[in-house]
Amino acid sequence: MRRFKFKLQAVLEHRRFQEDQLKVELAVLMRNEAQERFKLEELTRELEASYQILADKLHSGADVRELALLDEYVKTLRDDIGVQCLTVEAIGRQVNEKRSEVLEAMKRRKLLQALRDKQERAHLYESARVEQSELDNQTSVRFARTHTSKCHQSNS
Repeated sequence: MRRFKFKLQAVLEHRRFQEDQLKVELAVLMRNEAQERFKLEELTRELEASYQILADKLHSGADVRELALLDEYVKTLRDDIGVQCLTVEAIGRQVNEKRSEVLEAMKRRKLLQALRDKQERAHLYESARVEQSELDNQTSVRFARTHTSKCHQSNS
């Protein structure tokens, strides 16, 4: 029985490689997104703490210059949070785009894999059919030999 050989095996391997590369790129983007989200959370916590410090200073009757500096710091933190939100959104879009690319690559690979599986099943079926045909021929020849030898013996 001859071995199954998929003619597009090189293409299938290339598609697997492409899919794996895209998955690695997606993982890097997802890690970057998580890091940027963490930075956003840190900035938000820092802003909340600054609001609390500002409120405490207002109640304790702090110096106006100190309050002005704290207010400027709070405004800067809000601006930083806005920029960080935009950064997180941009990376989120990149993650979604890369995820779509990965899904497309998976579809292309699975399509070729399905073709390979179908051809392999057809090959196995054909091989089994040929083998069965050979066995049937061998059995027929044996039957004919034993049947003709019995006929000759009974005629003698």
